[in-house]
Amino acid sequence: MIKAIFFDIDGTLVSFKQKFLSDRLLADLSALRERGIKTFICSGRALQDLENTGMLRGAQFDGYVTINGQFCCDGDGTPYRDEPIGLDDMRGAYRVLLDNPNLPALLEGNGESYLTQINDRVREIYEFLHTELYPVCPLEQLLEGKVYQFVPFVASGEEKLFLDAMPGCTYTRWHPKGIDIMPRDGGKGVGVLATMERYGFARDEVMAFGDGENDMSMMAQAGVSVAMGNGEDKVKAMADYVTDAVEDDGVSKALRHFGLLPDEKGFDNGHIL
Repeated sequence: MIKAIFFDIDGTLVSFKQKFLSDRLLADLSALRERGIKTFICSGRALQDLENTGMLRGAQFDGYVTINGQFCCDGDGTPYRDEPIGLDDMRGAYRVLLDNPNLPALLEGNGESYLTQINDRVREIYEFLHTELYPVCPLEQLLEGKVYQFVPFVASGEEKLFLDAMPGCTYTRWHPKGIDIMPRDGGKGVGVLATMERYGFARDEVMAFGDGENDMSMMAQAGVSVAMGNGEDKVKAMADYVTDAVEDDGVSKALRHFGLLPDEKGFDNGHIL
């Protein structure tokens, strides 16, 4: 029996084309909770991204696995996992940026995010993410406070500059010109395990929805994993079930395929008729 569902956001709950949660998903997420199924966000984004974009349209969740599992909290904001990148690794990132002034990066903390600079590469990616540009901070800010995720905007091959300088970290690529760097023992899967322990869920009571490479560790911890039709081939290959694309109500259709919500009339393409 499924008691908890973890949802990626970009490419899963929210389309890169439509940019906001559909009417149908907004209703379905509420219906899941009314039926006693707990819902969790599991995203590479930080909490401030969700607030700043309004992409979830006020939908309520029982908890949030954010910044690829590095900061996890209950629905009321109470944290239960708080794992920033180590200072030695951030010093390495600082040196790489000093030596490569053309490479921009995003720093993600809890409550605040900063860019190291704004250039054409940054503008391209932020348009893709339908997110407003964050403020620019001095490079020295990399060494101050907690940084849960370091996001250099690098093409294939360029990531080695940072990985060599940050030996305590690992990464996942989410865009041809962007990667997420996090502690080596981190990732969405670790955040899911922390959530399962906190709430007492067994593996066979958990379902997960995702579309990208950084969702694979999350999906590996779930008793039932669902890949979006718009997802990467390797994500589809590991999933228990492949649903339709996000633009074609893939999440809603999968929830009904598994009998978690009743079939309903009155919807078309994610909009209430």
